[in-house]
Amino acid sequence: MVVMNKFVKVDPWLQEILVDPLDKSPLTISGTSLVSSYGRHYPMVRGIYDLRLLTQHVGVVGELWNEGQKEYERWTDQLASRDSKQFYLEEKDGVRDVYEAIPLVGRCLDIGGHQGRLREYIAEDQEYVSIDPYLDVFEGLTSQSNLLEVFASLRKPANFICALAEHLPLRSESFDTAHMRSCIDHFYNPEIALLEAHRVLKRGGQLIVGLYVEGGRMGRLTPKERLKEAIRFVLSRMNSRYKDHHIWHPTYAELCSLIAGVGFHIEKTYWQRAFVDRVCYIKAVKS
Repeated sequence: MVVMNKFVKVDPWLQEILVDPLDKSPLTISGTSLVSSYGRHYPMVRGIYDLRLLTQHVGVVGELWNEGQKEYERWTDQLASRDSKQFYLEEKDGVRDVYEAIPLVGRCLDIGGHQGRLREYIAEDQEYVSIDPYLDVFEGLTSQSNLLEVFASLRKPANFICALAEHLPLRSESFDTAHMRSCIDHFYNPEIALLEAHRVLKRGGQLIVGLYVEGGRMGRLTPKERLKEAIRFVLSRMNSRYKDHHIWHPTYAELCSLIAGVGFHIEKTYWQRAFVDRVCYIKAVKS
C-alpha cells in the first residue's frame, strides 16, 4: 500500500489495474508521475494521482461542464465550512435503505465518489476506489470534526484517483460493482461514461445508478413543478447565478433506455424513501 497523503492511498491491487485513460495501456512510474506508453505524463498533485484526460474544457459542453464543476466545488466548500452534524446525519441515514435494498458487493468502483463516504455501507476489508475529478476534495477535512464523527470511515485513507467517468484509468473487467450516485446528469457524456462502466465491470457485475429523475416514478411533472421549471429557465437567462449546469435532465424512462442501450440488463429499481418517488436507484447487470 502507498499512502499518498493522510486521506488518500493506492493499494497494490489498485496500482496493478491502473491504465492510461486514453488507450488503456499499462502505466509506468517515473518519479512521482505515471507515464503512458506514448509518453504522456500524469502528475501526482498534493499526494493524488491526477489522471484527468481532458483539461482544456473546450466547446459548449466542455465550458458548461467546467462551470458546473466549479459551482459544485464552491457548494461543497460552503457545506464543509458549516460542518453541520445534522446535515451529515440526514445524508448518512437518508441512503441507508438504498444499500439494504441493493447491497454493494465485491470490489467496488465509486464513480463520482467524492471523499469515499460510500465506505460507510461496505465491509471494512472490501476493496473500494473513488474516481472523481475534484482534485482538492480532501482539503480541509481535518477541520471538519462533525463530518469525521458521522462518517467515521473518512478517518482512514481511501483509494482515490482524480479522473473522469468518460475516461476511466482502470483495466477492463476488474470490478464487481460500479456505483454512480447523483452524478450521471453532470457528466460530459453520460453514454460514454456508462460504456466505460460496462467495460470495467466483470461479467455478471452490477451497475448502480442513483438519480433524481424528471417527473419521478410516473414520468410527469406536476403543475407546480412545471411552474418551477419555467421560473428557473427565466432566471437563468437573466442572471448567471441561476444557470443550470446539468448536462442532462432525464426522465426515468430515458435513464433506463440509456442504461439498457449500452448493454446492461436492468434487474431492479428502488425508489429512495426520503424523496417520495423522485429519486430512483437502478441496479443493472452486465451479462
